[in-house]
Amino acid sequence: MARVVDNQETGTRGFAVDVPISSESAIEQVEQSIIWIEDAYDEVDEKELYRHAYNVTRIVEPAKCLSKLHVLPLRKLPNGTYELRLLIVIAHQISDGLSAYNWFSHFLRIVNQPSQNILAEIESVCTSEKIKKVLPAAQEDLYPPIAGNRARQRWFWALIRVLRHVKKGGLPPTFTNPLRREKRLDEPLRLEPKFDRVFDYSPSTRPPMSCGHVSASLSAAASARLISLCRSANVSIGAGCFALAGLGMMSIHEKRSPSDSHPPFTASFPLNPRGFFVNPPPADSCMLAFSEGIVMPFLSSDLPVEGRFKLTAKHANRELRVYQKRLKGKGKTGTAGILDKSSPGRLLATGYITQIERVEAKLPQERRSPSFQNPQGSLAPSTAGYGATCGVSSIGPLATFFKRGTYDLKNLGDKDFAADFRDVNIGVRARENEFLVGSSTSAEGIIGFGVSYDLNAISAEAAEMWKETMEGMLEVREVAKL
Repeated sequence: MARVVDNQETGTRGFAVDVPISSESAIEQVEQSIIWIEDAYDEVDEKELYRHAYNVTRIVEPAKCLSKLHVLPLRKLPNGTYELRLLIVIAHQISDGLSAYNWFSHFLRIVNQPSQNILAEIESVCTSEKIKKVLPAAQEDLYPPIAGNRARQRWFWALIRVLRHVKKGGLPPTFTNPLRREKRLDEPLRLEPKFDRVFDYSPSTRPPMSCGHVSASLSAAASARLISLCRSANVSIGAGCFALAGLGMMSIHEKRSPSDSHPPFTASFPLNPRGFFVNPPPADSCMLAFSEGIVMPFLSSDLPVEGRFKLTAKHANRELRVYQKRLKGKGKTGTAGILDKSSPGRLLATGYITQIERVEAKLPQERRSPSFQNPQGSLAPSTAGYGATCGVSSIGPLATFFKRGTYDLKNLGDKDFAADFRDVNIGVRARENEFLVGSSTSAEGIIGFGVSYDLNAISAEAAEMWKETMEGMLEVREVAKL
């Protein structure tokens, strides 16, 4: 089990992985992080439980574990099989969206193995040496070293700092998320302690704001239409999802703020830096970088939707491609070409400094490292002062991770148990004013969106309106014939 360890002398935090002495010891450790909901409730509404999980006292106990598994009561289905529902909570310190999907697919593979195989796998890693071999490397360890002597390396980082300071551009003026309340709520919404046997509802330890989650799924016809439009425009499905998110926000903004002139839509998004490396590492741990965002021109809903979609998708595709280049060479990075605006090396270096700043800035004063010095020094980074309308990301096709029908539930062979995938929802606890749109495509070709948002800033009714807008954008409406 992974947990965090605070060094009292240095004030720094590290991760520790406890090495079990046997498979029995490993199972005992894991059982401490499993909550059997049926021990407290005969039946629960999984959507309601999911909503409460966002808004109760922190579920993960970092000093003990960094993830928890909640097993909901089984439901018997008409065909004689059972529906097994799981609520998995993972600390963002160790997982991002991509690695979470990857872990879920591994989890499904493991539960479909015979018990003796699982025990054998556990026994095979019951030493610190073997665990070290399979632990993912720290993100910083994967960055390619700057070529040259110490003086040249310092010169490179000095140039990166100067470029951050003098850089022009950034996000232009954009329209604010039209879903926001006129006045943000000062206190978290009241939450009935409906699951107080498994969650802690103490007011003193609850989050200072409420978080909501909403899902939108395009119909089979609308999903096929989006994919077809993307192919005809020669853009990625991910760019199409960015475009649809933008068009949805434009449509809502236009209705709420009628005008002949509107600022553009901007979308901030997390970067997956794995693709920048010559040999991309697997998605087996948290690895995030942050982009400045992409800008899409505002297009009136009076224009044909297919034309608007193609234009916006091409615009998104062009801007997203900047972040899809890969470092060249054998892992060594010189200064030649690396300082170009869209160079992966510059993006990695700039993102690294930005990440250090973000982490330190979010820590309370007593948790900050006494030896910390802002790597940017006196050269403050240039900022445009404008924020994005919302956040958008695309995980891509879920078939990469799991799809229905992978495991046969009727013909078990020599197994006594089988579990097959049906559906998944994933989200994060949003921060102040955030509206984070995540998109994916199921193995059946259905385009889906999941949003984690600040419920203090955006009402559930407004989020539901967004859902209806998104699901209806590409629906073909029949015209009545006379």
